[in-house]
Amino acid sequence: MWRSLSVGCRLLPPISAAACGALWPEPLLRVSGVLRGACAAAQGVGGGGAGSLGAAAAELRQAADTVLPKFNIDFAVALLRQENAKDICVIQLPSEIKYCDYFIIVSGSSTRHLHAMAHYMLKMYKHHKEESDPHTHIEGKETDDWLCIDFGSIVIHFMLPETREVYELEKLWTLGSYDDQLAQITPPSLPEDFIVGLTPDSSDHLETRT
Repeated sequence: MWRSLSVGCRLLPPISAAACGALWPEPLLRVSGVLRGACAAAQGVGGGGAGSLGAAAAELRQAADTVLPKFNIDFAVALLRQENAKDICVIQLPSEIKYCDYFIIVSGSSTRHLHAMAHYMLKMYKHHKEESDPHTHIEGKETDDWLCIDFGSIVIHFMLPETREVYELEKLWTLGSYDDQLAQITPPSLPEDFIVGLTPDSSDHLETRT
């Protein structure tokens, strides 16, 4: 399940079911067909000779470009769902926060599950990242209940459910600090009937009575 929480931070709608299943079957089939055509051309079966082989090679390069999707937020969530991540929460941070674009929090069923998900995400990022993409930063490798991977524009926290309940990162990133919450509260104002203006005479009268 992909939960959505938003107070000052915007969350994306869930991705389509098609993106969560087989992530890129059609391009792979296309490449497979191109490979068969290239092999046939190389063996002279296709009848096109070198021209057919060159065309097949160009088509293969074009098809290969479509096989590997970019490591973006939809692709990351699809991978996490594929790895049976629980309670996926995606937070889009405002642009003024110079930390990352998207903050993902997921739960795992065990320590082994957390590490398996983290290693799989690292492996997929290595294969799908572009040359301009940053290197990853990992924290919590020695812990049993939490892992964090910084992919640059995306930060993912892998946590056991009980640890997630303790730290409540969703509230931390969507509600802001306690001081910020207090600043947004409008101070109460009394009705005019309850506002008593004291005059010098009335204050003397009060002192006399006391």
